[in-house]
Amino acid sequence: MSESKLNKKIQVKQVAKTEMFKALYIRNESGVFVDWIKVELSEVDINNIVNWINSVPDSDVIELNQMQSNTNISTGIVFRLKDRNEIRIQYDLERIYITRTDVRTDQVIYTITQKNLKEFLDKQLKGFYFGEDKVKKFLM
Repeated sequence: MSESKLNKKIQVKQVAKTEMFKALYIRNESGVFVDWIKVELSEVDINNIVNWINSVPDSDVIELNQMQSNTNISTGIVFRLKDRNEIRIQYDLERIYITRTDVRTDQVIYTITQKNLKEFLDKQLKGFYFGEDKVKKFLM
């Protein structure tokens, strides 16, 4: 299957459940702690995310065999589909990774370039790194 089929269009009506979490780095007396905070997404957010992913041209989709083990994911969104498949969106402050089980019989992983989605994820992460805005250096 060609790369152009990886970023198969998503329809909001396919989505049964949506979850988003972000890392929050905290210092305490025993050292550094990473807490995963749940983020509530509005219907507008969900529609925007779906539209942004659907708008990615084939030229901005790169298939991966797997994610590198040293990838530090800062935030993630999971779309659990009604057919029990899922679409997982993960972000490491540089790249947006998408893992899907609804494209082929096995899981596919790819990266996309999508400015609006990146800006949305950066905004969600404001102040996440020990209260600092580590994200700003990655903003376009």
